[in-house]
Amino acid sequence: MKETLQEFIKALNEDRFKDAHEIMEHQWKEYKKLNHPITKLLKGFINGATAFELIKRDNIDGASRLWATYEKYLPLMSDDIEEYELFFEANNILQTLKKDRLLHLI
Repeated sequence: MKETLQEFIKALNEDRFKDAHEIMEHQWKEYKKLNHPITKLLKGFINGATAFELIKRDNIDGASRLWATYEKYLPLMSDDIEEYELFFEANNILQTLKKDRLLHLI
């Protein structure tokens, strides 16, 4: 999980949102098979990254829907989950992107 989150964060910082989606999706699929408790949180982060890819493609409605899904699952991020610090960092990046790029669009 640590490496996945580090790669996800790097992709977000480089505006490679499609890559971020794919990086996290691989981890999500593995955790989904195990019925792991953070599966939905991973899905939320996938949607958060994808929202910004849709903005790049001028699909504001789609971005808004995906961002809402991200926010729906965000409460699952508690400080007792594995790699909480990296999830926290990824959330901070996504929230900053929202403030800079998405807030005025939705």
